[in-house]
Amino acid sequence: MASSHKAVVTLLSSAIALCTLGGAGFAQTAATKSIGVVDRDKVVTSYTKAQQAADELKKLDEKMQKLVEDANKQYEEAKKANKPPAELEGLQRRLQAQIDDELKKIQARAQGMENQLETEIDSAIKAEATLHKVDIVFSKGFNLGGAVMPVVLSGGVDLTDGVMKRLSASTAAKTQRPTATK
Repeated sequence: MASSHKAVVTLLSSAIALCTLGGAGFAQTAATKSIGVVDRDKVVTSYTKAQQAADELKKLDEKMQKLVEDANKQYEEAKKANKPPAELEGLQRRLQAQIDDELKKIQARAQGMENQLETEIDSAIKAEATLHKVDIVFSKGFNLGGAVMPVVLSGGVDLTDGVMKRLSASTAAKTQRPTATK
């Protein structure tokens, strides 16, 4: 799944960054670089657009399940009506094609929403890092199979609340429509 892959990538990136900061150069790097941290899970769960996306995905999943159930029902009815095997095979191919097409649409929509959310969250993190003059931003932790694995145990400028406020303000600004003046 994409989220577990991202967790592994996050862990590896953090390990590489720590190795880069480690050793004799750590003291020099730490003295010249400001480090920030973000609780990304907290940001995502508090972000209204992420919750809306989750709700939309749930509805799309329900739609997909209904499509599969309806297709199974159609096929079973055709079987009970003693349709010839060639007709049953054609019906099965047609129903499967409908399911596959809908699944591709749902997957594309889900990927698009995920990409948009990631871009918005990353932009908010970068803006907060710039505001606080932070050079490096680490994740406080990441979710790996239900267990939160810490990446930064302590220290760093916590940017989480600022990121959440920035995303909230961005969402509010986009939902307010200017009124027409005459």
